Amino acid sequence: MIERVLVVDDDLIALSLCEFAIKNNGFAKKVVTAKNGKEALDFFENVGKATGEDATVPSLIFLDLNMPIMDGWAFLKAYLEKFTLKYPETKICILSSTIDPEDFVRAGRYKIVLEFISKPLTMEILNELKKNGELKKYFL
Repeated sequence: MIERVLVVDDDLIALSLCEFAIKNNGFAKKVVTAKNGKEALDFFENVGKATGEDATVPSLIFLDLNMPIMDGWAFLKAYLEKFTLKYPETKICILSSTIDPEDFVRAGRYKIVLEFISKPLTMEILNELKKNGELKKYFL
């Protein structure tokens, strides 16, 4: 089981559904949420200063693309610049309702992006993610 995941989405219903699926699937012990890329970056700024359970860095980020304030692409760019060397184990799954083929191509250019998942996040998708080469170590 993954210790901690971060879900970044501006839709509060989507956040609740993701948290419910992740917890009920036994995918992660703790789910942290952010409503946009800026909140997610702030989270990573603070996790490095935290202690105890709050200092646990998420192993996986479920990232929406279309959000106000800072969208998923801007978050991804900033995260790569600021945090990939500091948190090399953290990976990203794009979780979006986009149907733009360019988004799929663009996501494939990032080694940190493991999967491009179409919303909603389901138990079946989580079970498939458990088999991903980068994640299966958490589910042995």
